[in-house]
Amino acid sequence: MRLGRSKGKLAALAGALVLLWSAGAAAAARPAAFPVDLGGPFALMDHTGRAVSDEDFRGRFMLVFFGYANCPGICPIGLRTMVEAVDLLGERSEQVVPLLISVDPANDTPANLAPAVAKIHPRLVGLTGTAAQLAAARAAYKVSANLAGRSWQGVDLFDHGSFIYLMGPDGKFLTLFPPVMPPEAMAAAIGRYLG
Repeated sequence: MRLGRSKGKLAALAGALVLLWSAGAAAAARPAAFPVDLGGPFALMDHTGRAVSDEDFRGRFMLVFFGYANCPGICPIGLRTMVEAVDLLGERSEQVVPLLISVDPANDTPANLAPAVAKIHPRLVGLTGTAAQLAAARAAYKVSANLAGRSWQGVDLFDHGSFIYLMGPDGKFLTLFPPVMPPEAMAAAIGRYLG
């Protein structure tokens, strides 16, 4: 299946990126561009209930993470890494907007997302929508997401892609990061794009 192959390529690319940075490439002006076209337009709703699209974020860098509010696994790690990296940018952090795009349309309503994102970071924007809208966003970013089962508490559990995507002020894909990357390394990489 196409998504499976793309996921494998993304994993290999992310692994190569981490090795590149850890080998001392932090001194380079910018990380090498990925030979993969990711991202694209989306039309969703933010955690306040406002309709938004990718156009609303033009002029700023987007850090995009796909996950869900009740995630017990990688989401808290990836989101914490992402917002800590943003904070480490200092005054330049205003150029970057961190986004959580839900993979759980049934449960991640704006009312449920609002308190969840507020606990993580005041600038984190939670995005949700219909199943079709979220599927279109995932397809643009080549992210897979499947209902894996339910916890003993009855919470839906999803198996989903967990890379963090850096998109430029023009909405174009720049690079991606694994969710377990040290925030300092992520901030340094983002900072090279900010100039």
